Amino acid sequence: MKRQFLPSALTLLAILASCSSPTPQAEKSSAPAFTCAQLNGKAYAITIYTGGKVDGNEIFTFHEKTAESDECLKYGFAASEYTCSPAADGSLQFATTMTSEQEGRMDWKGTAGPDRISGSFVWSKAGQADIHYTFEGSLRK
Repeated sequence: MKRQFLPSALTLLAILASCSSPTPQAEKSSAPAFTCAQLNGKAYAITIYTGGKVDGNEIFTFHEKTAESDECLKYGFAASEYTCSPAADGSLQFATTMTSEQEGRMDWKGTAGPDRISGSFVWSKAGQADIHYTFEGSLRK
């Protein structure tokens, strides 16, 4: 009789222990995740910096599949397709390359959220050294 009781008691203890241990719960987000589709139509007022100094202000706009800068358009840099992917912090990572026949290319990459944007870009043009910029800004209202 003692031999049957011990295995049954151990099994019962194991079941009770597993039922009483805390189970991990999925983290609940207080706000819904920002999605790439939500970039469509967003325009951000950005400040451009080079060498740690303000270089200018622009409006950076996302359309359904393209991105553009109002100042870059003036120099022949057409709207360009962009890539977008979610980041771990709930923001979005994006990248785009704008080109101009006369002015070369600009490779942009950054992070966008519902209200803020930041990142960097490099302007490459034949006959000049690459110029590195950073930018940051907020949703244009």
